[in-house]
Amino acid sequence: MVVAKADIDKRIARGVLYEEAAKSAAGHIDQSWARPIEELSEAATATSLTHIAFLGTAILAKCVDPTIDVFAVKKSAGPKAYSARGLCHGVLVPNAPELDISLGVSGREPLNNQPYFRIERLTREAPVRSTARGVLNLLCDILDRLQAASEEQARQAMRAFIDVRRRFGTRYSRSIADRLTISVPDLITAIVTLVETGSEGGRVAQAVVAGLMDVFAGEDRVDARRVNDPSRTIPADVNVRRKEETGWERAFEVRDKPVTREDLYLLVGKCVLAEVDEAVMVAIAPSPPITLLAETRAWAAERGVAVTVYSDWNSLVQQVLHWAPLATLVGASRLPSRIEQRLIEAEASPEALALWNTLVGVRAGQQN
Repeated sequence: MVVAKADIDKRIARGVLYEEAAKSAAGHIDQSWARPIEELSEAATATSLTHIAFLGTAILAKCVDPTIDVFAVKKSAGPKAYSARGLCHGVLVPNAPELDISLGVSGREPLNNQPYFRIERLTREAPVRSTARGVLNLLCDILDRLQAASEEQARQAMRAFIDVRRRFGTRYSRSIADRLTISVPDLITAIVTLVETGSEGGRVAQAVVAGLMDVFAGEDRVDARRVNDPSRTIPADVNVRRKEETGWERAFEVRDKPVTREDLYLLVGKCVLAEVDEAVMVAIAPSPPITLLAETRAWAAERGVAVTVYSDWNSLVQQVLHWAPLATLVGASRLPSRIEQRLIEAEASPEALALWNTLVGVRAGQQN
């Protein structure tokens, strides 16, 4: 028996999205859809925001094909299944910023996170944290209603989703100029204070390392993985492409806890497979024992990978400013802006951004 699969026309989906966004802006909102979407939005936390993007994707798919299985994540899920990831990545993500729709997460692949990258179809038994079980049930309640909806009812849900998510978006704005005069010691002190104030699940430290690599290599050569992103396309948290764009020059794993033997060997192993020239562990915690480092370096060198470990920000910042093809103070002047941008991309809290601005001497609302 051939199982019917659904192919969502992305061109039509984009047209529907813009059409319903216009109607939403004009106030054509069905509150019976808006209320549960608002309840879901209020209940979702940092670890469950991916559900927002999935809901928007399912509603959009239902608008295009009323027979779609709105619980489907992958085409292999069963009759009338479709690729939610493809529709989300191809239509919802690239058009949401222009339409001012917050999808909860800002990465290019929202459904590449838990639980969606492992499952074929969403159910109430999906593997989520116990604290997120209530959010999952709220989502499934909405999807149950959506499954039975007509095309017109799905469009009403789309308008409600857009209206609600326009009110829930975090309004980030850049406050730091591309160049900001600051001494290297003050810059290092600011970084240490920022990271020690709150790690935000590793986002802050990772944003700092990404900003440092922007100064060293230029942002076009730097790829930063989102925290908890299981992407298999890049080897570590922050990665620098070779100038000839044929592979990876450096791969940085960022940790805020002591590093174990397994951590080092895992990083080196990934770098060997990805043919990375240098594996760098940024562990702002007590350094691994010297004997372990020597052992790991020897093992990695036999496989063509150099290993470096940084356990304090002063050493890393000084080294990057030395590596960078800029005068030291020029590189330092560019770093505050690059860290600010990377904090935004990592979805750090507004409080972290405000603190960073204060630490580098930028007052709220000030433009440099």
